[in-house]
Amino acid sequence: NKMKRIILVITLLLTTIAIAQNNLFSNISPTDQYTEYYSARDKDGDGIYEIKERRFIVKFHTDYLATGEGYKIEAIVDEGKSKGFLVKSLDATQKGVHCIGYPYESLLSDSDISFVSIGNYVFLLYGLNDDGVSFKSVSKVFIKKGAKAPVEVKKKKFSFKKSFKKLQKMRSGGIGGSYGAAHKALQKLNLNEMITDYLVAMKAKQDGRTSAEKLQVTKNFKKGKAKTVQAKNDEWAEAKRYNDSVKATPKWQDLQRRKAQNERNYQGAKRKNKVTLRNNSGSTIYVGTSGSRNPGTKISAGGTALWECSRDAYLQKITKSGGSNAYSSTNRKIYSKNSGCGKTVTVNN
Repeated sequence: NKMKRIILVITLLLTTIAIAQNNLFSNISPTDQYTEYYSARDKDGDGIYEIKERRFIVKFHTDYLATGEGYKIEAIVDEGKSKGFLVKSLDATQKGVHCIGYPYESLLSDSDISFVSIGNYVFLLYGLNDDGVSFKSVSKVFIKKGAKAPVEVKKKKFSFKKSFKKLQKMRSGGIGGSYGAAHKALQKLNLNEMITDYLVAMKAKQDGRTSAEKLQVTKNFKKGKAKTVQAKNDEWAEAKRYNDSVKATPKWQDLQRRKAQNERNYQGAKRKNKVTLRNNSGSTIYVGTSGSRNPGTKISAGGTALWECSRDAYLQKITKSGGSNAYSSTNRKIYSKNSGCGKTVTVNN
C-alpha cells in the first residue's frame, strides 16, 4: 500500500501537464465562450484526432451543492438562432451520473459520456472504463474563444514512424482547417495520452486524501444531494400549484374554450372542401384521378378517407409488373366533382 502511494506520487510529479487547476469545475469558465467541434475522429488509432465540424458558440453553466461540491455542468448555445439550446448536460444528483474526488474532481460522467476539462479545452469522452482514467475515444471538443497558449505535453523519444504518419495526415488534410492557435495545437497532440495522463495525475491527488477525508466528502455529498433534490421537488411543486391556480381561473378556461372552438371551426372549414369516401365493398380499394398510374388513396374495407371535393374519383385496378404493383384507373367513377362537398359518399361492390 505504501509502495502504491509512492508510485502515484511519482506519477504525479512526472506528468508535465500543469495541474494548476484543482478540479473540473474550477477550470471550466462560466463567463468565457467556447467553440464546439462535434466531430473528433482518430482514424489511425494513434491518438491524433481530426477535429472539425465547428457548430455552436456555447457557454458553460456549473452548479454546486450547498456543501461545496460541483454537481452539474451544462453547455448552452450563447449566440445565433439556436441561443438557449441545451447542447449537453450532466447532473450528479440524477441516477447513473457520477462525480467523485472532491475537492479534486476530474470528470463528471454517466454510463456513456464524460466531461473533462484541461486548460482551455473541454472534452466529451466516450466509454470511460472502470479504472476511471482510460476511455474509448474523444467524441466532442470545446475550445475557449481567444485561447492562445497550447497545452504542454510530455517530451518523448523521437519516433520517425509516428512523425511520418503525422506528416502524411497533414498533407492529406487530416489535420487541416485550423481555427486558431488552440485548435491547431490540439490537432498535433496525442489526446488519448494527454487526457489519460491528466486523469492519472488527478487520481493521485484524490488517492492522497486520508480515509477520514474521503468518508467526510461522501457524507457531505449525500447530504448536499438530498437538499438539492428536495429543493428541485419543492420548486416543481410550487410551479404546479401556480399552474393549477391559473387553470382554475375563468379567464384561462374561457381561453381554452375559444381555442377548442377555433379548432372545430378550422376542421369544419377543411371538411367543406372535402368529401368522405366510405368503402363498403368488403375489400381494400384504391382511389385515383382519371388516367392516373400512381397509387392513389388507399381505403381499407369498412374504412373512410377524405377526397378533394373538386376532383372526380375513380377506382383503380392493380396488376403485377416485374414483381411490383402497377396501378391504373378504371372507367368506374365513384364520385363526381363538386357533388358531395362536406358529405359522405359510399362506395359499394
